[in-house]
Amino acid sequence: MIEELLGFKAPSSEDDEEKRVVVKRLVLDVVKPHNPSIVDIAEGLSELKNVTRVDIEVKDYDSNIERLRLVIEGEGLDYDEIVKVIRYYGGNVASLDGVTVHSYKREEKG
Repeated sequence: MIEELLGFKAPSSEDDEEKRVVVKRLVLDVVKPHNPSIVDIAEGLSELKNVTRVDIEVKDYDSNIERLRLVIEGEGLDYDEIVKVIRYYGGNVASLDGVTVHSYKREEKG
């Protein structure tokens, strides 16, 4: 059982508090051709729902490609949609190097 491996007991359903978990920050290693520019990619990513900040830094390049460190911030980021935009601009996610999530107790409606 996973609880034994981790050394703690999962809360029982009586102790369970419903939580909402949202992705707030992603750090990606992206490879792309020189064109389009990183400004174009940043603007495209900025148009996605819930994205509030996009930072792109060129880490390395050669005659054909650029390797980017891309940091995206927002409230409830959709990783799959972000990857679609990167691919639209000719890029490929080489690795997911960081993620920040927040969890919130769900508010009861009443």
